[in-house]
Amino acid sequence: MSEAYGVTDQMADQAIAWFARLRADDVSRQNRDEFVAWLRIDRMHQVAFVEVLNLWEDLAVVKTLDFDSISDFTMLWREKEKARARMGLTG
Repeated sequence: MSEAYGVTDQMADQAIAWFARLRADDVSRQNRDEFVAWLRIDRMHQVAFVEVLNLWEDLAVVKTLDFDSISDFTMLWREKEKARARMGLTG
């Protein structure tokens, strides 16, 4: 995320934390209310959260690409495997 858009690193970190919290199995009504309150504090919070959503959507490409062709690039291959494991994917 870029401060060029008015989103600070702190806002980006908060947006990532909210994204993770809201995806948790035990998210509460209070969590959701606090999230809405955070969004209302600053319009840039909304921008930061949308950027996180866009990033998450972009990461979904891991599900569809054929990564066998990059197996010779060991660092990239390892990172791909880590990302797939984090997403609960195999192979």
